[in-house]
Amino acid sequence: MLAWIRTGIALMAFGFAIARFGLFLREVAQVGQVRPHGQGLGSPWFGVALVVLGLVTNVAATLRYAQLRRAIQQGHPADPSPLAVYILGTASSLVAVAMAIILARTLEN
Repeated sequence: MLAWIRTGIALMAFGFAIARFGLFLREVAQVGQVRPHGQGLGSPWFGVALVVLGLVTNVAATLRYAQLRRAIQQGHPADPSPLAVYILGTASSLVAVAMAIILARTLEN
């Protein structure tokens, strides 16, 4: 459970940092220090996506822990479903692919 919680917190922190850095770049561009690189689709949305993914990871960790604890207390074999792992893995992969596409489009400009 601790590894899941640590991962969820890291995802949320990284998402927050990405969203804040995008805000910082927009503020600097408004002051005139940096020429804007086009309309940015990315950082706020990716930041929110990563924060939500971190939240879902922490909720899944808690539910998985409760399920395992209950099974151990009842003396049953503890065999949790791998569904949460597949869902979180797929979701994080989709966010990573979207970030890579946006980054590649930014580099082309």
